Amino acid sequence: MYAIRVHLAARSGRPLRAPVEAAVRAGLERGLRGPARLSHARIRQSADSLDAVVFVDARSLLEAEHGLREACGELLAEDGELSGWELRCCEADPWIALGLHVLPSRP
Repeated sequence: MYAIRVHLAARSGRPLRAPVEAAVRAGLERGLRGPARLSHARIRQSADSLDAVVFVDARSLLEAEHGLREACGELLAEDGELSGWELRCCEADPWIALGLHVLPSRP
């Protein structure tokens, strides 16, 4: 399983359709082609941006990143559910993969 960070932003001003967490998750599940598949996703959205960490089951990191980029491309296409948005980042997150996003606390 690979942790992939995704960042979407509104192309200009407010988009016509704001992303909805359930719609984004469903679109990514549909867009990922086998053998890569969505395991789970953490999504945080605001009026003009969406950040997610998507966990993808795949044979390799490159397959996971490529598959997720294509799934995002389908969502963001002119006739896609999120056509007013653009993909700014879709890449593996080494901090999450290595468990370094939470540092131990010091007394």
